Amino acid sequence: MKRIVISIVILAVMFAGCFYSVKVSDDFSKKLIEQIHIIEDSYEKNDFKTAQDTAQQLKDEWGKFVDYSILINDLGHAVEITSSIAEIQSFAQDKDDEIYAACDRAKAQIDLYIDMQKPTFWKII
Repeated sequence: MKRIVISIVILAVMFAGCFYSVKVSDDFSKKLIEQIHIIEDSYEKNDFKTAQDTAQQLKDEWGKFVDYSILINDLGHAVEITSSIAEIQSFAQDKDDEIYAACDRAKAQIDLYIDMQKPTFWKII
């Protein structure tokens, strides 16, 4: 009987950990998308300093998340996001209008990341 109880407790902890990691990833992804919107808005208003600072902050936060996250199971996708964020920072520094395309790519990659993190029946099987 003790083994069954211990198994149920372990399963409950794993279940809670799974949904906690999804919530952390989802909240962090939404924060990144908000920062990308700030970059786009600042660039559109010719506030290049804010766009550059926010782009650097975006890069730093994503770098910390990737370095310390064991939740990312698709490192290839994480590299794509890293590349898009680096492009945003580069275009912000160069004041290049390609920043809009880079922001759109980064948002699409982050949206895909959010979808990949959500547990579904088919992913569990």
